[in-house]
Amino acid sequence: MQFLDHVVGAVVRWTTMTSQGLRSPYVERLAMLSIVLTRVVSELPTERSSTLCAHDRRTIACPLPCYCGAPDHRSVRCDAGGLTSVPASVWSVVPVSLNLSFNSIAEWTGIDVTSADDEHVACLGTLILSHSGVTSIRPHSFERLRGLRELLLDHNQIVVLDSAMFVGLRRLELLDVSHNQLVSLPQSLFDELNQLKV
Repeated sequence: MQFLDHVVGAVVRWTTMTSQGLRSPYVERLAMLSIVLTRVVSELPTERSSTLCAHDRRTIACPLPCYCGAPDHRSVRCDAGGLTSVPASVWSVVPVSLNLSFNSIAEWTGIDVTSADDEHVACLGTLILSHSGVTSIRPHSFERLRGLRELLLDHNQIVVLDSAMFVGLRRLELLDVSHNQLVSLPQSLFDELNQLKV
């Protein structure tokens, strides 16, 4: 990969110098070559994309009643779908973003163990539960979402939060619990949330 990066850079530099000075008949061909090589380099597997979270180029049907956004169809929107829990079929697309806002999920109990593979669930980076009628969250219910970076719980009816609810979220950077009915936030709530940005 580094070799191809160097080749692309050299071709681009040589093409630029040649086009500014000498008019070579090969300038256009070299420009096309640099474009092709750039595309090849950008499509090579990186360390992150070689994991299970990498985009699978197979066409997978979006789970109903959800909508899967382009280009990779892994941004799954199940908002305003009348849901009371997470549909098991959601995990078939290995979502990186899941929007469950404007549903009726009174208690967040976590992910059904029988319906989802732990490594695929860990690919989820954003979970939106805004305006979903959440009143309570079971302890350890986010534990399987170990890749989660953004968790939006705003505009619900949550009264109590404690640290046991957020066990396993070591990569969490954004937590929105605004517009709930919280009386206080225990200091221990943030014990495991090392990456949280204030």
